[in-house]
Amino acid sequence: MDTPFIVFWELTRACMLACKHCRAKAIRKRHPDELTTEECFNVIDQLSEFNPKPLLIITGGDPLMRDDVTEIISHAAEKGFRVAIAFSGTEKATEEKLRELKEAGVARVAVSIDGSDEEKHDSFRGVRGTFRMSMMAIENAKKAGLPFQINTTVTRENIEDLPNIARLCLELGAVMWDVFFVVPTGRAKAEMMPTPQQFEDVLCWLYDLSKKTGLNVKSSAATHLRRIELMRDRGEMPAVGELYYRLLERIEDFPEGEGIVVAGGHGKSLSTDGIRRAIGITDGRGMFFISHIGEVYPSGFLPIVAGNVRNTSLKEIYYSSEIFVNLRDPDRLKGKCGRCEYRKICGGSRARAYAVHGDYLAEEPCCIYIPQSSR
Repeated sequence: MDTPFIVFWELTRACMLACKHCRAKAIRKRHPDELTTEECFNVIDQLSEFNPKPLLIITGGDPLMRDDVTEIISHAAEKGFRVAIAFSGTEKATEEKLRELKEAGVARVAVSIDGSDEEKHDSFRGVRGTFRMSMMAIENAKKAGLPFQINTTVTRENIEDLPNIARLCLELGAVMWDVFFVVPTGRAKAEMMPTPQQFEDVLCWLYDLSKKTGLNVKSSAATHLRRIELMRDRGEMPAVGELYYRLLERIEDFPEGEGIVVAGGHGKSLSTDGIRRAIGITDGRGMFFISHIGEVYPSGFLPIVAGNVRNTSLKEIYYSSEIFVNLRDPDRLKGKCGRCEYRKICGGSRARAYAVHGDYLAEEPCCIYIPQSSR
């Protein structure tokens, strides 16, 4: 991608939750050095210099902890940005607040569900009552007429619960299920990660789930779903294990849908609310992350600072910083990722490569695929 397709912007690290996997190591109070409202307006003005304008995802912490979040979103919408927001499942996500956000220009909200019931979800999120509040936030989004997606972090702890969460997505009417495969950074530990075989099994199952039900599925930090999509579309079955068949059996009674393509491997757009997809997006390639204090990273899970918006323009950081230059060229990848015929559409999680190997160009540690050139 020559221009950024999607930008994640952490307005604050303040959050009332204490999630086991939190990238941000969120805190209860706002940081005194957060970007001011005026500085946020300046960031939006800088983002406007990219053509076409990237999709803007407002995140945190919990962006609803900032009193000026509506002003910031309004400024972005006035500049022609498509804006989505991901917030914590807390009592701040009232119907009134969501209506306000919609009027300001929010196109979609994202609510995290990491367990299919109160006990499972609240254990993961670290605060009792968050499942109930997350479900209420979804109901409030419906009342406000806001499309919503459900985000789920996949760990070894909740991997067998995924079919139940998928059922919730279908019953609630989510426009997308964003399935994020944990990266060991922040509070997340390496032992939380599924095994490479479990990655393959779950990703292959997500393909079947979407084909059967029509649920729009996206994988985050697991770009190898794009490879699986292309393989399955041509009738080639990846090397799956027992977990795949267990998960598949659990969706036999799910309602039949239209059988859509899931991963964006073909660069197709699947959403119904105008938020599109592009091909080959991964950490630093068509994507970047802005922190609460203006630091710019290839993604929120790859903790190498490429610059700061307070002293360097976003264009200069994205086009000139060493890490972004390296990440935009899939031929620089090492190990089997560098030899893989899918490197231009997949490329693996650069954040996970860095977390596990200490090298953001190293091969994806949670992929079992053997490239054609290595067989």
